[in-house]
Amino acid sequence: MAPEDQVSESAPDGPPTAARVAARRADIDAKQELIAGLLAEMGCEAVVLLMPAHVTWITTGMNVRGLIADSERPGVYTNGRQRWLLCSNVDTQRLFDEELDQLGFQLKEWTWDGGRSELLYNITAGRKVAADRPFPNVPMANDRLRPLLRVLSGYEQELYRALGLAVAHAVEATARTILRGDTEEEIAGQLGHRLLHRGTEPAALSVVADGRAAKFRRAGFTSTPVTHTCTIQATGQRDGLFVTAARTVSFGSPPDEFRTAFDLALKLAAIYRSYTEPLATVAPVAEATGMILAGTAFEFDVRLSQPGYGTGRFAAEELRRLGQDEPLAAGQAVVWQPRVGPTACVDTVLVTATGHEPVTPPTEWPFKRVTVRGVTCDIPDLLVGV
Repeated sequence: MAPEDQVSESAPDGPPTAARVAARRADIDAKQELIAGLLAEMGCEAVVLLMPAHVTWITTGMNVRGLIADSERPGVYTNGRQRWLLCSNVDTQRLFDEELDQLGFQLKEWTWDGGRSELLYNITAGRKVAADRPFPNVPMANDRLRPLLRVLSGYEQELYRALGLAVAHAVEATARTILRGDTEEEIAGQLGHRLLHRGTEPAALSVVADGRAAKFRRAGFTSTPVTHTCTIQATGQRDGLFVTAARTVSFGSPPDEFRTAFDLALKLAAIYRSYTEPLATVAPVAEATGMILAGTAFEFDVRLSQPGYGTGRFAAEELRRLGQDEPLAAGQAVVWQPRVGPTACVDTVLVTATGHEPVTPPTEWPFKRVTVRGVTCDIPDLLVGV
């Protein structure tokens, strides 16, 4: 592997520009209009949003840092015309200085010694208010919010593409510079550093040496040293959005079984993408997996892990709802993760009106161009080093 990574890893530049603030505010205004329609359907005056995913959605990415108890986390209250940040006096100054300045939020604040419950009681008493957490005699808005969160707005998609490139770069740069004998823990530390250095928080890291992934599909990382092959995977978080990517390296030619398994995973990755379009479901993807692996040494691997999951506002969300496959929607983000034997091909894509767009494409990385069902994809290949 190269002795060092020559690619710049500087964090995003400085404070947001006036144009960026205006674009973000327009995105928040549009979401508030969606909330107004939701409230009209429910016959409610306002809604209280407390779940982190809902709060980052309505604020278009408010970052809540620090060690905060769940009962002290900030929320948002909106009647569809105006919006208020609900937060502790401990957090007010930072949240407005760093996150919400000029974005049209007013403030409803509680004191740290008084607690959030009293404030929530005061803003809901005597009103017909919806919420995303269970409260007595308060209707839940979660099911109505779900389709709104699944689809990323145009503004969010621009943020998402930048995040995807940052995650892919961190994974690839780490993979290019690891050394034979490095432990999974050491590699995870390098990967986490690269993500943080580029303004991205590690939400989940996985480093799998040699054949350990054949036994554990969700492997994390251990003190095991890398002797021949290594699969490195990261889920990075920024602006309330999540992106996942993985890359695999081999010191010298990979074992025949490993190469065979990886080629199958690579082929499946292209097939999965060919089925990625609005109204498609995960069912044909699962069926294709069984057909491709039939008659191979890995024919039962289809039972060992799901082919993919929803992402975007969540690190991972099942593509099924109440036991039924959910149709994909344009603007939705999906992680495809074909895993065959000890190998995996994992990347994030956006569903578009006509198909898909890769969010974590290979940049400085070998790839194979594969055409399946008329769809051509560049799928990251094995990186073979010395």
